[in-house]
Amino acid sequence: MLQISIRRVERWECRLRRNGSMAYEKPGPQQPAHALMPAEKDAVLSFAGREDTVDYSLQLLAIKGAEANAFYLSASSVRLILQENGLGDDRTGRVRNSTRRNKPDRPDELTGPNQCWCWDVSYIKTDVLRVFWYLYVMLDEWSRKVVAWRISRYHNHEEAMGLIDDAIIAEGLLDIDKENLPVVVNDRGVQMKAKDVKQMFTDLGLTQTFSRPRTPNDNPFIESFFSSLKRAPVYPGRFSHFNEGVVMDFFGEYFRWYNTEHYHSRIGCVTPEQMH
Repeated sequence: MLQISIRRVERWECRLRRNGSMAYEKPGPQQPAHALMPAEKDAVLSFAGREDTVDYSLQLLAIKGAEANAFYLSASSVRLILQENGLGDDRTGRVRNSTRRNKPDRPDELTGPNQCWCWDVSYIKTDVLRVFWYLYVMLDEWSRKVVAWRISRYHNHEEAMGLIDDAIIAEGLLDIDKENLPVVVNDRGVQMKAKDVKQMFTDLGLTQTFSRPRTPNDNPFIESFFSSLKRAPVYPGRFSHFNEGVVMDFFGEYFRWYNTEHYHSRIGCVTPEQMH
């Protein structure tokens, strides 16, 4: 009536006689043959808790444990044992960054020019593969004016220092109080973090602030500027790798047009020079 196989009934009877219950049990051994033994777990906990091994990484614990004949386990097995006992969180061997990097320390609200500058270096392609010109630009965030620029064959901190000098001189900021000097925002490139560049900022009384790693939105004005430059209809895409005069002439004319004739939509459709 129930349409149950006689074999199923026999299996139920067998389980009842053997276990006192007809509940299903997974066949095969209940514990894997290679399961960690209690003695091995105790050996790992004892070895990891020693004063001279307390700072070892998981990999080093596994190696040193084998060298000391305390246990012979992989780093992953050591990790499982420590995690079971609440001891495995800080054994990766990696340095943890305990501080959260903040956004660049810009002025809360800009009210005029020369309060906050931003700068960067852009690779300019040439007609030779993997040979570049390097375009250094300093931009005023209030007016979007290019206050200084230079083109160079070299990507180094000496050129970066020259750009800063050019900007200070062009804006006539050599003799003003340090409290009125602009904050300068840059990314974390090698040139920006060079000791000589940092010392120059200190000597001039300028405040240098860094964007967060891999966060281009922390320095959006200069990133947007370079993007607009390279998408401009007059931009040739590639320049001669040996004729510096042609390159200088192009960017000189472009920045003149940009500062004095380009009506910038982000500053009320006036030119950067008018806004400045």
